[in-house]
Amino acid sequence: MTRSFPTVAEAPSAQDGERPDPAAVTVVFVTYNSSSVIGRAVASVPSECPVVVVDNASPEGTAWAATLSRPADLLAMPVNAGFGTACNAGARRAVTPYVLFLNPDAVLEPDTIPRLLAAARLYGELAILMPAIVGENGRLMRKEGSILEKVPRSARLAPEEIAGDYCTRFVHGAAFMVSRAAFLDLGGFDESIFLYHEDDDLSLRALARRIPIVVVTEARVTHAGGRSSTPSFGQTFRINRAKMHSELYVREKYGHAGGRASRLLWLGAGCALALAVFDLHRVAIRAGKFAGLIDGVRRNAPPHV
Repeated sequence: MTRSFPTVAEAPSAQDGERPDPAAVTVVFVTYNSSSVIGRAVASVPSECPVVVVDNASPEGTAWAATLSRPADLLAMPVNAGFGTACNAGARRAVTPYVLFLNPDAVLEPDTIPRLLAAARLYGELAILMPAIVGENGRLMRKEGSILEKVPRSARLAPEEIAGDYCTRFVHGAAFMVSRAAFLDLGGFDESIFLYHEDDDLSLRALARRIPIVVVTEARVTHAGGRSSTPSFGQTFRINRAKMHSELYVREKYGHAGGRASRLLWLGAGCALALAVFDLHRVAIRAGKFAGLIDGVRRNAPPHV
């Protein structure tokens, strides 16, 4: 049976020919109260690679910078302008041919950057290249389509079918490498999006330009997920409210708005169910999304006369 995303090539090895120079890549981190994880992430970056850490006005400050195991360029934002805006600032700060965006709760394996650079030589300067992202439980973290074109599980590659690199239709913001010039020419992340779904938007713009998005399976990153900052009920609520704002913005941007009444009912019922079983984490998630959807309805309501 034909699958949506066939493999395109066997993963290039860092031992094939001349070893790519990691100094061609700046690793860009965005932090917000990420002191518990950023040190480990930065320590995983090869010593040859420049590192830019963009701190989004963390309330906890940036005292952790003095404890890093290797040099890093700290760019302190005056206000929390959002993930995409901070990534763009980091890309502009870099001077290398490539930038690799990496979440502060992610860790590079030793050969990840050389393998990504080898893939760049194989697939071209415009390609957006993602390592295989693995959770701490060893499971692959995969998403193969944006919020506008979700790929059903039945159409996804099974792990045993992945015999090399493969094309996908989603750029996972947790870890990807791209030519700095190509990223800036694409417009970077949409700075109207504060948090979440900025990678969906970037994916859609890349696909519109026929820019390949390739998963380089032998390049690997371990991603803890959800540990970039200390969680709390209030923070979970605020994050999911912002996530819904971003989803509504992306849907409207590409002409896919609609169906809000049914989603309000679904989220309200889910919130009530989570409350009934005392699952406060799920209450915070669904209540935050419900509030974000209400915000969107109010914003688009016709003015009173």
